[in-house]
Amino acid sequence: KLGVMKRLMIVGLACGLLSNGESLTIRLYNLANAPAKTIDRASVVAAQVLAQAGVAAIWEEGSPDSLEGRLTDMTPGGSLAAAGRREYLVVSIVNAPSADVYPGTLGYAVPFAREGAQATVFYDRLERLYFGSTVIPDLGSLLGAAIAHEIGHVMLGTNEHSARGIMKARWGTPEFQLLACKRLHFAPENASALRANVAARFVTPGLATWLAACPTSVCRTAGPAARQILDQA
Repeated sequence: KLGVMKRLMIVGLACGLLSNGESLTIRLYNLANAPAKTIDRASVVAAQVLAQAGVAAIWEEGSPDSLEGRLTDMTPGGSLAAAGRREYLVVSIVNAPSADVYPGTLGYAVPFAREGAQATVFYDRLERLYFGSTVIPDLGSLLGAAIAHEIGHVMLGTNEHSARGIMKARWGTPEFQLLACKRLHFAPENASALRANVAARFVTPGLATWLAACPTSVCRTAGPAARQILDQA
């Protein structure tokens, strides 16, 4: 059985082969102790959404002991020039500290953070939404969509929303039905801007570079495992 870290790396390979575009390293911190199966499913869904936009997600597992996933640079007046280029994007999955923190939202993004988490998702709120719904396919898919949404804010450099697609401000039954059918994607105008901003804002290794650094034990099983993940997703 593949471990979560190995499977995350193989998902990156699989979606890299699909996207044939830019690559983005994402360091994921599971600080809410979400089940491994849920994280596994979320990484597949988020990677597929990004791949559809032409971006290959290369996942890294963040250590729960690291301060990086628990801190966020909230300095006001951020800009691309001030933030500089980072080697990877940091996503933290946490439980909301209280109902008063970003009320009514499933997460938030700090697009120009120079250190710490740039995207944060509230796992406990996603749980409540999932268990109160009859149309959301599964919790992992909802988590993956929320991760992709917040990554979208980071990569687009804005907290504004779109009238359609995964960057819509409020999701309802139509969006959950699209999620169930694997059709909740970035709108075309968002996808093109997202691809352009990946290379501008992050150091993006090509797939060949990633494979060269891939542990032998992982890469030995990458081919068939990647195909199996895509077939089962």
